[in-house]
Amino acid sequence: MNPSFVLVVNPGSASRKYALFADSVERAQLHFEWSNDTILCTLTTTSQQHVKVDVTSLENATAEVIPILRSYNILSENEHIKYIGLRIVAPGSYFLSDHRVDDELMKHLQQAKEHAPLHVKASLTELSYLQQYFPDSPIFAISDSAFHHTKPDHTWNYGISLELADKHDIKRFGYHGLSVESVVRQISPVEKSIVCHLGSGASVTALLNGQSVDTTMGFSPLEGVIMSTRSGSIDLAAANILKKILQYDDLSLEKYLNEESGLKGLGGSADIRELLLHEGEGDARAHLALETYVYTIQKSIGQMAAALNGVDALIFTGTVGERSSPIRKQIVRQLNYLGFMIDNTRNDTTDSHGILTIHDPSSKPIYVIPAHEEQEIAKRVLIVASA
Repeated sequence: MNPSFVLVVNPGSASRKYALFADSVERAQLHFEWSNDTILCTLTTTSQQHVKVDVTSLENATAEVIPILRSYNILSENEHIKYIGLRIVAPGSYFLSDHRVDDELMKHLQQAKEHAPLHVKASLTELSYLQQYFPDSPIFAISDSAFHHTKPDHTWNYGISLELADKHDIKRFGYHGLSVESVVRQISPVEKSIVCHLGSGASVTALLNGQSVDTTMGFSPLEGVIMSTRSGSIDLAAANILKKILQYDDLSLEKYLNEESGLKGLGGSADIRELLLHEGEGDARAHLALETYVYTIQKSIGQMAAALNGVDALIFTGTVGERSSPIRKQIVRQLNYLGFMIDNTRNDTTDSHGILTIHDPSSKPIYVIPAHEEQEIAKRVLIVASA
């Protein structure tokens, strides 16, 4: 029997990620991003290859996916994409489940764009290209919030009129669900665990027996800890002062808080590696940015420990969580009150692509687990397609 080929699409503001699966087995990943005024595609199979692509915008990357896969004999001429899975980051109860892309889905996505234009725009743009280049392949919108549907009632609400919140769907939906779900699949069951997804976006999630109890992101991915370019939680009064000073409208302010703030605003760079380098050279601003970043994560871990009434294991995932041993070390340094202590030698291990245990023998478990969002999307596409 021929396998069902699933193309997984994960659009970001600064990159485009694609992955090809034969049923649930990954064949290749393609990562498009700007590099020295050129769009570079990193093709990952058994070995990593770099492919230069002559396109003028990331949106046009969609057109290059099949030609690249065919030219490297990853997808033969008689093999075709059966399904497409698109990661969706959008507020709204409708997006707490996966859907086939149809007129109703598009209506809800357009409505969500009015509430969170920056986060929904990339999905809508990518959808238009997917429909253009894959007209015969059903597309499925895979929710990044669905994992959090298990949160108890009291974790969903802000301190505003419940009638207004219910009527207009103003809730703390949470995100990074695909990442956290992939982590849960990779380890033995733990009763009380905390997952720190640290990448360009960042969140901290409390899990009880593998199910979400609470998470730091809320209505949109802006809420919570300080991130690479996002401010994280900010007092509305302070945001309004910024709006007046900068003479911004609402959309411009939201764009500023999402794209010009966080580590970029505090330290002058959104790249953890650059900030660590500058900190090592004595840059006080870089030191302050990193110290503030780490502190907000430490506070959130304490918050999630309170939500769980204790914690048995700590997990790091996401690009920074997986790759930055100095950041992990700084975060855990203040967590001995929860029973966590790091083993510096294990923490500095860089040659493992699987699960790392980095705790001291006298500590509760601390894991570094790679996020496999694409695999989760592929699995869920096959589930919803067969329903």
